[in-house]
Amino acid sequence: MMIADSTRRHGAEKLKCATAQSGIRSTATVLAVLACAALYPTAGAVAVAGQAAQQTSGHATVETIRDCDTCPDLVLIPAGEFLMGADIEQPRSLGLPEFWATREQPVTRVTVERDFYLGKYEISRGEFARFAAATGYAPEPGCWHFIGSEWLFDENRNWQDAGIDQDDTHPVTCVNWLDAQAYLAWLSQKTGQAYRLASEAEWEYAVRAGTQTAYWFGDDPEGICEFVNLGDITTRERFGWDQTEIKYEMMDNWKGEDCRDGHATTAPVHETAANPFGLYGMLGNANEWVADCWNDDHSEAPGDQTARLTGADCGLRVMRGQGWTAIAASTRPAFRLKMNATDRRFTFGFRVARD
Repeated sequence: MMIADSTRRHGAEKLKCATAQSGIRSTATVLAVLACAALYPTAGAVAVAGQAAQQTSGHATVETIRDCDTCPDLVLIPAGEFLMGADIEQPRSLGLPEFWATREQPVTRVTVERDFYLGKYEISRGEFARFAAATGYAPEPGCWHFIGSEWLFDENRNWQDAGIDQDDTHPVTCVNWLDAQAYLAWLSQKTGQAYRLASEAEWEYAVRAGTQTAYWFGDDPEGICEFVNLGDITTRERFGWDQTEIKYEMMDNWKGEDCRDGHATTAPVHETAANPFGLYGMLGNANEWVADCWNDDHSEAPGDQTARLTGADCGLRVMRGQGWTAIAASTRPAFRLKMNATDRRFTFGFRVARD
């Protein structure tokens, strides 16, 4: 009986999907199309989702909720399915070093069984400041910063002043995984809701928003500065990192992309581009902590939306999205970064999630 009911339900859902895909007119229809592509990733559905992504790139209008007047805006992410990761040819074709490229396989089908909420924006410095003022939370000073040839620790930098000309509208940076957990615990107590970091699977599902291309806006990185705040000509002019020699054998010299995204460092969270789900700055701007312990690849991924909380070392955590210093090859939905949970860098931030 349960199977019959399920069959009828999915049949009705597919009919609704076919109706939605027949004409993309409103934001609501676009989101329906993207949700359908996530549920039923046929070639036709994914193609229509790609059209939707192009149509809604920039500043999408979506319904949001807030659990209090000063709480983060939340976007409802619909349940569905997607393929997590990328075939090895994708990062290789974009010039990503092999030791990073091999972290994105095997491509794994993931079922997101439950709707969840994700922060519309990265947590801003102003939002983190309200938390610090309310609780007296004071992380120890010091933050790693990049100088082109290497990363150096500067004990005078911190989340209040990362040394990159931010104001309270910019994403909070110089925060580690534990700082993010402290903020989430405070927000949960304040609202009575269980706030958390998204799992790695939820994060990639949300940034893809029904697409399976290299980026949510397509496969070609040539116009990436229209959609992503990353290392670009403006960053190059500001810091001169392209004139330095990198000290790490596994990395190429920093060059930056040959385009302008309008920002030398971070951008105000509201000024980044929105993907078709209406999530801003998912790629670039600030690296985002997620819940999972580090695992070297997707070979043991559970195939659902839960975070992997076992691994080689849970002192290492996953980061997604990359930040304002990054290259196009790494600012993709599939790219994975491992970092010490205690590290603070002037590119590290986060966004909230809750059920």
